[in-house]
Amino acid sequence: MPAETLDVIPGETPVAPPIIPSHLPPQRLLLVDDDPLLLDTLRELLDSEGFQVTCTGSGGEAEALLHGALPPFELVLTDLVMPGRSGMDVLRTALACNPSCTVLVLSGYGTLREATEAMDVGAYGLVSKPLQLESFRQTLRRIVERTHLIMERDALRAQVRDLTRRVETMETIQGRMEMLAQAITPETEPNRRDLKELQDLATLHTRGQLTDGEFEVAKKSLLSKWLS
Repeated sequence: MPAETLDVIPGETPVAPPIIPSHLPPQRLLLVDDDPLLLDTLRELLDSEGFQVTCTGSGGEAEALLHGALPPFELVLTDLVMPGRSGMDVLRTALACNPSCTVLVLSGYGTLREATEAMDVGAYGLVSKPLQLESFRQTLRRIVERTHLIMERDALRAQVRDLTRRVETMETIQGRMEMLAQAITPETEPNRRDLKELQDLATLHTRGQLTDGEFEVAKKSLLSKWLS
């Protein structure tokens, strides 16, 4: 990955560009934490990085937002330990509503077991509290890249499904047209079995096993069957 460029203003500290550039659409992110101060701090940070952030301090409210989101959230950042509905509940609901959703969990001290369980269920990763800003930003950058790849994959799958449907439709139409053509112009020529019967009659006549009269009667019978 190319080195990150910095916007440098003389006399000021270099400022890194936002994770999601301004010319790209923002990713929809749901932020869940029962700590109001941390919630507000993270919201400001994520806003500045180009995310479209929805905040809640309740796991239950987060689940309601996930169920009602159209289009669904692409990224969920949730604390693990909260009163009522926990971060594990939010994680499961997020993946049930959108299997392509990326869920990042915030893990405080003493929650190693819960964090491990979250990874087993399907969380992308975990961030330990207190947050290390630069490490957190790098994690977000990797998530954005992953989300773009998932979107490209889903778009390609949709194209493949559409092409498959078109091919199946064309094959069905072709089959029906062939059946219709057969019904309109049925085959009138004698088939191979009928030709063989005529050849057998001629052979018997040549050998003298059929008289001229018998041969003519058998031949007329066979011809009438072809023309019927």
